[in-house]
Amino acid sequence: MTGNFLSGAWAIAKIHENAIKAAIQGDLFQSNVLGYSAQLPDHLLKAADYSYEKAWIDYLSINGHVPVIPVQGTMSRGYTYDNYFSNTFLMKLIYKAAEDDSKVGAILNYNSGGGTVDSTDEFNAAVAYLASKKPVISQITFCASAALWSAAPSTEIMMGTGPLAKIGSIGTIYIHTNVSKALEQQGLDVQIYRSTGSIDKAKLNPYEELDEETEAQIQADLDAANKAFKSGIRAGRGSKLTSDSIWTGKVYNAQDAIKLGLADSTGDMNKAYKRVLQLQ
Repeated sequence: MTGNFLSGAWAIAKIHENAIKAAIQGDLFQSNVLGYSAQLPDHLLKAADYSYEKAWIDYLSINGHVPVIPVQGTMSRGYTYDNYFSNTFLMKLIYKAAEDDSKVGAILNYNSGGGTVDSTDEFNAAVAYLASKKPVISQITFCASAALWSAAPSTEIMMGTGPLAKIGSIGTIYIHTNVSKALEQQGLDVQIYRSTGSIDKAKLNPYEELDEETEAQIQADLDAANKAFKSGIRAGRGSKLTSDSIWTGKVYNAQDAIKLGLADSTGDMNKAYKRVLQLQ
């Protein structure tokens, strides 16, 4: 587009609007009868400041300067059935918001019961980085387990005004189901064959009894993850925490969460936006 004559009507996607405006206002579109090069000119890229993450950050922003980043559904490194943004992509948005001079802060909008341990520590680090640059308000509808781990470094955590706004569930859990008896009642006999020497291959499965070694490994993994989880909460909330009772895995309402130091205030999205502006 930048290397051809601009003629006729053009349809521009909403998320590209700011980039196109910047280029037009800067008189950076130039006709080129020889066609266009594969690489856009540096001055055009700089004026547009275009990237996929930049486009989304602009699209999600209130008044162009405070992005509202949605942390919804099951959190995972990859996409899940109820989460249209993966942790990987959300972290890219967070880092982009931190480096974008047009953004004065950010709101993380939580409605998540948590998710996988994998990548949550990285998410926590991304939020901590953003909070070191600009004010970050985590606005909570539901923020449990991995969601709280990721939200902990926020400048402030603001509970939603609804009666069911909840936060907590600090801890790690693994649920194992042995279906061997159920299959036996149905007349099904599952046989598992492993290659010679692969005696530890897929020992954690729903068809065989777990041996003591496997059970011990599960417990060790849970405890290691929980240690990291608790460390992230302590680092993020610091002296605001008032009681060790929060480590049991309980979920709290807004009033109790504020009392225990897991949250700072209550408010809706508009209040969260105004709070970002106050803290910048």
